[in-house]
Amino acid sequence: MRRFLSRTLDAAAVFSAACIAFITLSICCEVIARYFLHRPLRWTVEISEYLQIYFAFLGAAWVLRKKGHVSLDIVVGRLGPRCRRAFRLATDILVILVAATLSFFAAVVALEQFLLGTPVIKSLEVPKWIVIAPIPVGMFLVAVESFVGLIDDLQGEN
Repeated sequence: MRRFLSRTLDAAAVFSAACIAFITLSICCEVIARYFLHRPLRWTVEISEYLQIYFAFLGAAWVLRKKGHVSLDIVVGRLGPRCRRAFRLATDILVILVAATLSFFAAVVALEQFLLGTPVIKSLEVPKWIVIAPIPVGMFLVAVESFVGLIDDLQGEN
């Protein structure tokens, strides 16, 4: 199961990196098209906004696995081993609860938007559920990765 999760997180990280690369290239193309060809690309900003949601939420669990999120090392470093372990356990549990709650409610909203067929109307007309979809998926992956971290912390692995 951990292998499947690891591969899923790696795939999400690769997709997130591809989103960042696409945003970078599309903005470069936008600048060239606008200032040199005098024909701006109308979709660049909008697609970039949507892809930022995708890479932020889909990459969050991978960053969590790599311990790349912000932490208060100055506080935790001053704690003794038992307090440090208790702090990690409490953090794991809190992250699981928050991420699972966000995942659930975001999934409800995404399903509602899918059933209603609500579009986001800007220069492109995109179904709103497509814009919202990475939020429940990403938060679910964060909850699962935090659960794996909790198991490891309970077993004393690090």
